[in-house]
Amino acid sequence: MAPEEKMRLSTGFVRAAGYADKLRRTLLAQTKGIVQPNETVRTAAIINMRLFDVLRENNVEKGDVVRIMFNYEIVEEDGKKTIKVDWDSMTIEVYKNAGTIEGIKPPEEVERAVATAVVGEWREFEYDEDVFARLKLRAEEVIKTSTGYTMKGPDFEAEVLGKEKIRIKYTGPENKVNEFYAEILGG
Repeated sequence: MAPEEKMRLSTGFVRAAGYADKLRRTLLAQTKGIVQPNETVRTAAIINMRLFDVLRENNVEKGDVVRIMFNYEIVEEDGKKTIKVDWDSMTIEVYKNAGTIEGIKPPEEVERAVATAVVGEWREFEYDEDVFARLKLRAEEVIKTSTGYTMKGPDFEAEVLGKEKIRIKYTGPENKVNEFYAEILGG
């Protein structure tokens, strides 16, 4: 029984509740065309049964995230290829849920701009690469000028003055003005 191929499996990050399916699918993908699928599924089942016990013993909850990694070899025995797991290389990284972050407020600059937005009024902002990119995506016309760019979209006009200032005038419906500035300034 001589080793034919040494390989490494990593499930990637997956919720603990779904590790068994992910491990089986990954092992099947890695051994496709080399090892008979029923042999691969049998090996995955043995690994998954052991890992189930290990995860329970270590108080890993269904919602925790795990990454399972191990080495294995594909060996040929009596003309049949099988998978030999290197159990000593088996590692399980566990990431516990630290809670949920909610109620994230936009930067004060965005809140102020949105609160005071008026249709047809030019607003001036410090240059920001992300704002510039979002304006370009919405623009129907972008013209390079000697001082920067001018842009026109279906509901705005804008001027980019070097890498210093961006001036924007919203020209769309009044009930959408706050939404427009929130999207452009806040992403």
